[in-house]
Amino acid sequence: MKAMLALTLCLSSAQVLADDEPKNVLALETRWREESGAKSTLSAWKGRWYALTFVYTSCAGTCPLTTRKLKRLEAALEKAGKPLDLVVVSLDPAHDKPEQVKQYRARYGLEDDQRWHVLVGDDAQVRTLTMLLNFKYTTNPESGVILHDNTVFLVAPDGSVKTSMSSLDQPIDAFVAALPKK
Repeated sequence: MKAMLALTLCLSSAQVLADDEPKNVLALETRWREESGAKSTLSAWKGRWYALTFVYTSCAGTCPLTTRKLKRLEAALEKAGKPLDLVVVSLDPAHDKPEQVKQYRARYGLEDDQRWHVLVGDDAQVRTLTMLLNFKYTTNPESGVILHDNTVFLVAPDGSVKTSMSSLDQPIDAFVAALPKK
């Protein structure tokens, strides 16, 4: 019962922004650690299109499905002549240290893929970005499992979110079509 209450409170508090309000990730002053250990901000992608989503490396639920969908998206974008970077933000900064991120990349054959970027911040950074995007998540206090949305966002060069899709059940065609050809 406690877990359900925590989930309900988290999901309802995440509705800080209305769904129709413009979302711009460049409005945030968040700081992230890249898998190399270097510090980064989302403004590193200013001027470029990219896909943005959230996973955590120890997830045994939907995160593997999200990662596989991103790989299919990457292939579809390459085929359409619309390659872009894939930015994955960790929902579990306490666990997702550089070694775990390295293992995640190896598990999905991403070791040498320069278009994939795994960012890890602190809890406040993650919460700030997820609240801006209305991406809902909470941690089950008993099991430690992170319950979360499964949304992939298409971010434009100006930092605005142009479209999104479910990483689970939504076809990728509309997402690919929303991205202009280079």
